[in-house]
Amino acid sequence: MAGRTEGGDTARRALRLLEAVAASGVPVSLPDLAGSAGLTKSTAYRLVRVLQEESYLTHHDLGGYTIGSALTALSAAVMPRADLYAAARPVLRELADLSGETATLHVRAGDEAVLVLGAESDYELRRAARLGSTTPLHRGASGRAILAHLPPDEITAVLSRADRSDTAQETLDGLATIRSQGFALSTGANHPGLRGIAVPVLSPEGHPVASAAVSGPADRWTAERAVAFSATLAERCRPLVLVSASPARV
Repeated sequence: MAGRTEGGDTARRALRLLEAVAASGVPVSLPDLAGSAGLTKSTAYRLVRVLQEESYLTHHDLGGYTIGSALTALSAAVMPRADLYAAARPVLRELADLSGETATLHVRAGDEAVLVLGAESDYELRRAARLGSTTPLHRGASGRAILAHLPPDEITAVLSRADRSDTAQETLDGLATIRSQGFALSTGANHPGLRGIAVPVLSPEGHPVASAAVSGPADRWTAERAVAFSATLAERCRPLVLVSASPARV
């Protein structure tokens, strides 16, 4: 058995905290985390703060800690969505080639959409597909394509926590339009100068497992081009529904 690396105790303690949160399935309090990892509360707190800053943990509104967006992105290539991610890679590449713009896959992590896969445009000026980057569910095409298909009580809960410039009814009306037309379109909602169009990837039960988006500079990826591409986007993503099992909870 290999010896323990000198100076590695801090990393090991952080890993024990992540394992404790991942094993729980529900928000875990700081005292419970410290106890399960065999740490003092002050040591656990310092490590948890670093993990929060790096988005590996997030603090739940009702108290306790849950898995954060960075860890969601890292786990994208393995369980529980390995089949979906494997199937999505060639689809995203095809979408990028057909549109000339960047194609991305997003999953939900709490009140955010996390970019977990991407195929970038060949243009020098393009949307960068930065894995692990997050946007609010209520703002932007990739998040709203997911939000629009959540159960009504979950939509209400997300909007109650969101920092919005529009009213709840305006947002709800917009989500109804997304469900009706089958896609979400946004311009500069999260990234100034970018336009995006997204469709949901739904499980057989109709739950939004992910969203697939195509985005690029707004002056090149015009609203007319994006909307005209919506049918192709939906068609190419339709096979992904077949590999989507029941929804994973993050």
